[in-house]
Amino acid sequence: MQTSIDIKILKNAELMLRICMIITLLVAGISKICSQGGFHDYYLLQFTNSSLRIQLPAIIYDAYLTMIPFIELSIGIVLLLTKYRRIFIVIWVAYFISLEVGHYILEEWMAVDAMIPFVLLGVAAYILPAHNKVIYS
Repeated sequence: MQTSIDIKILKNAELMLRICMIITLLVAGISKICSQGGFHDYYLLQFTNSSLRIQLPAIIYDAYLTMIPFIELSIGIVLLLTKYRRIFIVIWVAYFISLEVGHYILEEWMAVDAMIPFVLLGVAAYILPAHNKVIYS
């Protein structure tokens, strides 16, 4: 009976998780850029709704919503670089926690819950040993 998992399998699992993370962020970032401001305008209107329990200045939301597509593209691209993967996996987790906070502010409870698997995806990728055959810089 085998009691341990082969390191090659763990590295391949890390690669599959990281590819999933990369595709998720690249598609999300590109789709937001291609929305021609629709993403930004929709969520800015949601966050500036006066009936929300948490009210922050609109400039905070405006700035973050403007940066989101570029944050997603940047993290997605840098996750290709195996050498920096752990740093950017931590950034991935922090980014998805920020989205979770945003959905909490909007009181979108299903979306809050939907962010948890993305955070756990990052934690799993962080724990696994790196697959060195992507781009190692």
